Amino acid sequence: MPLLPTVLWAQRSDKLYLTIDVQDVKDQTCDLQSEKLSFSGKAGTEQKDYSLDLNFYQPVESSSEDSKISVTPRHIFLIIKKKEAGHWPRLTQEPAKQVSHVKVDWDKWVDEDEEDEKPEADFSGMDFSSLGGMGGMGGMGGMMGGMGGMGGMGGMMGGMGGMGGMGGMDFSQFAGGDDDGPAEDGEGEDSDNEELPDLVKP
Repeated sequence: MPLLPTVLWAQRSDKLYLTIDVQDVKDQTCDLQSEKLSFSGKAGTEQKDYSLDLNFYQPVESSSEDSKISVTPRHIFLIIKKKEAGHWPRLTQEPAKQVSHVKVDWDKWVDEDEEDEKPEADFSGMDFSSLGGMGGMGGMGGMMGGMGGMGGMGGMMGGMGGMGGMGGMDFSQFAGGDDDGPAEDGEGEDSDNEELPDLVKP
């Protein structure tokens, strides 16, 4: 029998934020309809079966370009546009006590009277696919994994640190250039005020 995943939810007047708490999910399917969301997939180190059906409190825009999904190694995150603006008292048609696996995501929650004061959360760093094009979900993990190659940028940045040593090169020339040490430690020369007079030739 499939396991029931935990779902965290938050809302603004025009949209829902849903997080399905499944890690390393494989073979996943998400079917968003105007009145419900269905999910199934294998997750965790043992790749156990998970299944979920949520009956929304009110209809949503299932075909809207603003309804999106992001699949990461940690979870599945969805942004779902509401059909009519307004705050819901709960996520599902069923009372909260009947859906104990659904919990409030307090990190993203905004009260109705605070929306104008709190800016919308920034999800620009996440990879999203349209909920209408679920066929591409499997490839998203590879896209995120490929970002690991960006670690090479650290080496590029590290190499730029040598530019700071250009000041040290000038100092070593003034001091006679006995060795390369001062050129690599130009910052130390800058802070040594007692030696600065010796670096200026008449």
